[in-house]
Amino acid sequence: MQDYRYCTIKDNHSFYDIKNNPICIKWKGKYKIKEDLFDLSEAYFECACDIFEEILEKADDNIKLDMWFIPGVYMFRQSLELIIKALLAKKIQKKNILQDIYLECKHDLAGLFQKYKECEDNIVIQAKERQWIENYLVSIEIVDSNSALFRYPFKDEFLLQYQNRFLDIADMGNAFLNAYTILKKCFTGKEDTSIIEIDVTMSTDFLIFANNGFGNCYLWESLFGDNFHKQVVGYSSTAYFLFQKYIFDKKYGRIFPIIFLLRNAIELSLKRLLDSKVEKQLPEKIIHCIKNSHVLYKELWLNQKEMIVYYAKEHGENLETLDILDKHIKELDSIDRQGDRFRYPFSYSFEYRFSNIQIDMENVFEWMQGIFNVLDGCDDILDEITDFEYEKYNY
Repeated sequence: MQDYRYCTIKDNHSFYDIKNNPICIKWKGKYKIKEDLFDLSEAYFECACDIFEEILEKADDNIKLDMWFIPGVYMFRQSLELIIKALLAKKIQKKNILQDIYLECKHDLAGLFQKYKECEDNIVIQAKERQWIENYLVSIEIVDSNSALFRYPFKDEFLLQYQNRFLDIADMGNAFLNAYTILKKCFTGKEDTSIIEIDVTMSTDFLIFANNGFGNCYLWESLFGDNFHKQVVGYSSTAYFLFQKYIFDKKYGRIFPIIFLLRNAIELSLKRLLDSKVEKQLPEKIIHCIKNSHVLYKELWLNQKEMIVYYAKEHGENLETLDILDKHIKELDSIDRQGDRFRYPFSYSFEYRFSNIQIDMENVFEWMQGIFNVLDGCDDILDEITDFEYEKYNY
């Protein structure tokens, strides 16, 4: 199989092209939304487990410990959100009531589970299991209330509190397994011991710290580099790891977490360019307005395009590549403007995404990896230009 980590973008190439191995996305539909939510939660959960297992098997690989761990945690959290929303959909038949709850709670795991408790008269889990999952979900919300902590660079307030400490990968992973097993028991009515045997004596802390760095995640930030490095490497590398594992898999649900990982890496790459320190960088006012946006084309790309084209001309780079990049980012933006189409099977209005659409995972990965590679190259070039301009200024 071709090593797509090094591919580049091509003209007249689309997300929807069929190359070798198309899979048709077939959701169960509007009368079985609970099953679609549950199936996607399983896909995110399985992919998160794959990432954690790979990290733990390579306990001496600092890139995996410090960088792969970040998207792994995000995907575990996403699996919990999806299965709790599946529980609500299983109990509530009226779409308008369910929609109101989803809109009100959004990513609030503790709030979603509280809504589930209020409408479920016969929760099958034991009282101690219920108390454990409630405490654990609250612990997540205290530090990650909008599901963004492990998706983007860590905020200053988080680093001020936790920088230079070690997160215990094994213990945090076991807590996620415990939480998912309890929630899955709520959904299916029985405990899935193939995941883990439920242990209510386990810590309910979301962040669990270790005394040393061996086999654990070190919370650090470089004084000299950008704040995006760990997330960009983590999301792009785990996307390729899972792509290799599931390229010929016929379970269409796994397509979604893989594409999400790479889509997020592209968004992070565009935002990393905003941090460039070149002379022609965007005004701080514009950066402030768009730095939290998910809109890839009109906001994150077009605002920076003139600066990138300027430096490409100055240094004799191929402008045709940037023209193709422009088309590709525009297409990706039209597919997933807010960064949520690969995280949920449908919108808040219950409109299904990609229903009965054929997607070729090999083609999609090549297409998106090409976008990522060009943006990654732009960042490298702007770093070199920054150094050159700094030396010229000092001289």
